Amino acid sequence: MRRCKERVWPEMVVLLLCLVGTSFLAPVIVPAEETIVELNSPEVVRQVLELQVGKRVKVKLLSGQDLDGKVTKVGTQAVTLSELSGMEFFDATVRLDQVAAVIVRHTK
Repeated sequence: MRRCKERVWPEMVVLLLCLVGTSFLAPVIVPAEETIVELNSPEVVRQVLELQVGKRVKVKLLSGQDLDGKVTKVGTQAVTLSELSGMEFFDATVRLDQVAAVIVRHTK
């Protein structure tokens, strides 16, 4: 009986080393780095729109009108939206100081 216990011990050590070794090699899941926007900045609308270039957004204007389109270009004074919803053959250039809100849809 003593012989059996001596034989099991090295096998347990090998098994334990394998488990510990593979845990160090397992891939680490790191959440995607989120870009932080300075909300107190006077350029927060421009910063948000720059992060959305190539993506669809809804822009709520101070007049109450909504524009839904793809952000194509963001400048210091204006943003260009293309493929406007309901007007796919039209583009819009909007002054940034007329933007009340930028609404972004996130996909999983």
